[in-house]
Amino acid sequence: MRVLFYANARDYTSGEKTCEVPKTRNISELIDILGKRFGEKFKEYLLADNTCFFLVNGKGIMNTGGLNTPLKDDDKIDILPLVGGG
Repeated sequence: MRVLFYANARDYTSGEKTCEVPKTRNISELIDILGKRFGEKFKEYLLADNTCFFLVNGKGIMNTGGLNTPLKDDDKIDILPLVGGG
């Protein structure tokens, strides 16, 4: 599966914009794998409230199971920063 990083997330990936990840059951397991690859600080960033959100094939995980959202080998996961505006 392919993971794409945007904005602040790249601060933890040494500027990498994307990476391939082996078969992963769900978002929670994906976060563990990314934490091992890019460091514990990145994992903490991904799990912190109000820092980022995940899209799986263009759909937010809030309505698909949150961290338990199931993943497939051909999924595309976007990790985006939360943005406020008005």
